Formats: sequence, structure tokens, C-alpha cells
Amino acid sequence: MCFCTVLGSCSSSASQVPSEWPPPDFRLVVEETASGSGHGQTLSTKRFVVEADGTCFLGKSTTPLVDATSTTVLPVFDTMCAYRLRPECTRLLARKLEQRGVRALDPLQGTGSEVAGRSIRIVHHAFGHETRIQASGQIHGGFVRVLHIVNAYLPSSESFSLPGMTGDAEPENLAGVPAPIIGAVGALAWHEELLRQQGEQPELLLDTFALACRVGDRARSEALLARWAAASELPATPDAPFYEAPRLLPEVLRRLLPQ
Repeated sequence: MCFCTVLGSCSSSASQVPSEWPPPDFRLVVEETASGSGHGQTLSTKRFVVEADGTCFLGKSTTPLVDATSTTVLPVFDTMCAYRLRPECTRLLARKLEQRGVRALDPLQGTGSEVAGRSIRIVHHAFGHETRIQASGQIHGGFVRVLHIVNAYLPSSESFSLPGMTGDAEPENLAGVPAPIIGAVGALAWHEELLRQQGEQPELLLDTFALACRVGDRARSEALLARWAAASELPATPDAPFYEAPRLLPEVLRRLLPQ
């Protein structure tokens, strides 16, 4: 069984034999969205990210920011846990994903008919190659095997699934994973610390912006919005969105600012 350490109190592990696994550009993002039916539905989002150094982040959003004018929904990951895999665990995860053919999967998976608005998106980086997969409805085959691998690296109370999740689950690969913590203030502090460590990443800035809006800090929210615009290297005009998915325009983001 692999062990992990809580971020902020990580201890060094024994020296590892040099290996190409994981590749320096390894990154995995798995995101599940679900929504109810009808007008005014609530969208929930669960996102799991693994970096090449073993840093893992699981965030959950059940009360997103919603722009009533455009109906744009921006998740707020105010329930989260963060941990770091041992090097041998990250190596095993990267190799298993490769062995199960994640890079060879078709970009569209499943029957395409969403069940209760549920869908799963995977973005996988390795060896200079990016794979993007979108799944909804009944799934099967290689995509199911990839999800079983991912689930083995989540806290025991969490999993990603869609109809058709047959077959045996992967053995649990973690011990010592902290339980998710609920609270926008703590999540905001963690995201800001990660920004100091990793630099101005547009996706991370967007998540931090949403949290700053949730806690009601307008000055901090405006500053993060400006940083995001600069990091995105896109002009702030109605014809040029800051971000491709979701398609956010400058006026939409400004309407989300706290009063």
C-alpha cells in the first residue's frame, strides 16, 4: 500500500531509483459534473488533480457562483483535501494509466446520453502528449479501467463513476489521506499558497478568484481577476473570452464580484 503525506508537513522519502516515470510533464485532471433538471438547477463539480511531483488536490463544489444574466456557472471548491503521494506511488499511477491505454482512448466515451446531467472529463499530460476525454451515459472498456485506477488514489470515501462501471476495483493504494475539509476561508488560503509555489496559472487563479468571491473579499477578488487576465494573455474585450471552458467574458466575471 502507498502512503502519502499531508501538504504543509511533507517529509522526505527514501531515495528512488532513476526512472522515466512519471515523466516531468505528467499531469492528470479528472472532473465530474452533475446537475438536476429544470430551471435554476444546482450544478455540482468534483475535480481531482495529480501533478508530476505527486501533489494531489480533490475539490468539491456544491454551491457554485451563478451569473443570472448569462446563466454561467463557476464552481467554488470550498470542500477540499490536499496530499502528496510518495514518489513510488506517483510512478505507479503514471505507469498504470499508460498500460491501460489512456492515451489511446477515443475523445468521446459512453452513449452520450447524460444520466441526471452527469459527465466526466479527463485531461492527461505525459511525454509531450495531451489527451482530452469526455464521457457521459453508459461507459465500458478502457475508460472504465482508467476510472478504476484513478479511484484507487482518492480518499476512501470518494470515487468517480458513471453507469457501466463493471469489473473489479483496483486495490486501494493510499493510507493517511486526510478527510475533505469544508470551508471557503481555509480553501482560499491553500489556493493562495499554491499560487505562491506554482506561479500564475490561469486555471488556479480562476479557482482562487471564485473562492475570494465566496468569502466576500471584493478587493482580493478584483486583484485575482486582474492577475488572471494578465496570465491568460488575452485582451479583456467582449469578443475575447478569458477562458475557453466555461466560456467566460469579462463582464460575466465582473458581475460575480462581491458587493
